[in-house]
Amino acid sequence: MRGRGVVPTQRNKVVGAISAVAIAVALVDVVIAGTWDTALVLGFALLIQLVLIGSLYARRPTVSLRGDLYRWLDERAGATGEPIERITDRCVAAYRANLTADSDDYGRPDR
Repeated sequence: MRGRGVVPTQRNKVVGAISAVAIAVALVDVVIAGTWDTALVLGFALLIQLVLIGSLYARRPTVSLRGDLYRWLDERAGATGEPIERITDRCVAAYRANLTADSDDYGRPDR
């Protein structure tokens, strides 16, 4: 099974923000103490943390799936080499088209 990555839940965003604040406080402390090697490491850690937090906000909205559906998507992606996201987009578009009986919408994303 492929790695699911980090799901941008509210909990992950809060934990990321709290850890970024803790790193920033430690960074200020070591700069005041003049420990520049530690300041460099903490500055790099803060930069990485801010990039990760930003990526949580930059992603598309997430949809929770049952485990069996995710396994099917993962198997399908492995068999076809197509990204899970693209397969999921097509599945949801096909389902929507069946609900609304709009055959022109079948499989086409709104992007």
